Amino acid sequence: MILDLDEISRNIKKIQEKYNKPEKIVPPAENLTKSIDQEVKDEMDNPKHQSQTEDAKFITKCYKYLRKLGYVKSQYQFSEEFLNKNRYYFGMILCEERHPSIDAVHNLVRNISDLNDGLTKQLYLDRLYEEGQSIITKRLLKYF
Repeated sequence: MILDLDEISRNIKKIQEKYNKPEKIVPPAENLTKSIDQEVKDEMDNPKHQSQTEDAKFITKCYKYLRKLGYVKSQYQFSEEFLNKNRYYFGMILCEERHPSIDAVHNLVRNISDLNDGLTKQLYLDRLYEEGQSIITKRLLKYF
């Protein structure tokens, strides 16, 4: 049996390339935060969102963040899992330019507070939670 050293050398290199791939470089959390923040801000600057009320903008922003972070894939899923409403609720708020119910905002804030998926995601979720609490307080103070 004759050994072809060139063939063996090529096979060893292939194996090394396959298993010695450099690890992906993960950007620091603050850079990732700025990136997603900018993406959502750009989307929220769209003129179609300018006519929304403060609480509708908040719900829209939450949807966009949760979608970018991978928690939801559709408005239907967002309506059911985070607003605890029927699947068409979020779309109805957007199309009819309505105020979301205080119950829906409360459910959203409560469901966001239940998420805990690592430091980077937690930075977003904490800010959304605080903003949601502020909106609920403002809405409740209107009744007094």
